[in-house]
Order: sequence, then structure tokens, then C-alpha cells
Amino acid sequence: MKTCRVGFVFVVFLSLGIGTGLGNGQTARPNPHNGFWWVGQSQEFKLGFSTGYGIAMNNASDHAVWMCLAEKKGDAKDPQVLRDMLTACAHEQTSVLFDFNNLTVGQLAEGADEFYKDFRNKNIEIIPVMFYVRDELKGKPAKELEDELNLLRHGPTLPKQ
Repeated sequence: MKTCRVGFVFVVFLSLGIGTGLGNGQTARPNPHNGFWWVGQSQEFKLGFSTGYGIAMNNASDHAVWMCLAEKKGDAKDPQVLRDMLTACAHEQTSVLFDFNNLTVGQLAEGADEFYKDFRNKNIEIIPVMFYVRDELKGKPAKELEDELNLLRHGPTLPKQ
């Protein structure tokens, strides 16, 4: 009987919680992290965000290298073999996606500021913008940057039938 009461109380509180959330009109993402959000942040916040992003990319890079190293078969007791495997994994895993080396957090924040000055870019989320700014700073060719920007603004285009 006591278990039945506890279950009933739980269901009542659960119903109240769900009803309160729905009644307040809560959505999954009320404040997207796009250009409208970015321009409203302080310079300190932007530098902090860029710092955190850079640290996250370094951590992701390290993780990818360690996963690659774990998958490789070799004589881990031989220091030269281990060094060669580590170098190969570092080159394979970090050469494209996680390459934020030699960029400062100030450059990333300033690049995002510049990117969002164009009204057509305001609805683009900040994470792809960080990659775009990185590509721009790393000297990606203008045509490739233009294609990337069009994809960010309009999404992938399907071939016409």
C-alpha cells in the first residue's frame, strides 16, 4: 500500500513538472548561438569562448591521436617504433579537422566579429563560424572559402532534376 502511494505521488509530481514546462512554452533551444547571440556578448566572453573552443579542439585532437595509436599494431617496447607510430597518428588525425595550431584566441574572436558584421551571416551558428575563421586564417583559397560560406548560408544544394 505504501509503495502505491509513493508511485502515485511520483506520477503527480512528474505530471506537474511536465505541465509547468509545457505551460511556460519552453523549447529545446530558445537561444541559438548564432550571430545575434555573439554580438551581444562582451569582449571578455568572446575571448573566453574562443579559449574554451581552442582547448576543446586540442583535447579532441589528442583523443583522436590516442585512439589511432591504440588501433595500430606494433612493438610498443621499442621507443623508435612507438615514436614513429605516434608521429604517424598525429599527422593522420590532426592534419585537417583539428588544426587550430598557430592561431590566437584573439584572432578567432576578432574573425567571428568580422564574420557576423555581414547581416547575411547572422543566423549561422558559432561553431561552423570558428571553422570558417580558422580556414580563413590558415589561407584557404578564396573559391573554397566562398563555397564554404554559401554552404553555411544556404545549406547543401541538391542537383536540379
